[in-house]
Amino acid sequence: MKLSSNTKKNHEEDNQFYIDLGKKLKLARRTKINEFTGKESFISQSKVANALKTSFQQIGKYEKGDNRIPIVALVKISKFLKKPLSYFLEDWQETNIVAEQFNTAFQKEYERLQK
Repeated sequence: MKLSSNTKKNHEEDNQFYIDLGKKLKLARRTKINEFTGKESFISQSKVANALKTSFQQIGKYEKGDNRIPIVALVKISKFLKKPLSYFLEDWQETNIVAEQFNTAFQKEYERLQK
């Protein structure tokens, strides 16, 4: 698979988390199971984009790892695809590290705003 320049940038910045998250989004979009028939169905990027009030191109960028998925968008995606948030994070072994980095960044921003 050829990586775009934005994806390479994410790799260089050690943001494998967002790249993996995009892969989980794509998988979730392609594996919705109809509760009546038991068949797998396919949800288009356009349908997900409509639920988020964004473009299908943006969903594609999330899936490829070109753009990071904001937490608000992830919550909306989770609700739309009827998947728990934990589904998107279950394969990520370093969730504690991600949480620590978020908390540290939040604290720094909070302190900056207090000055």
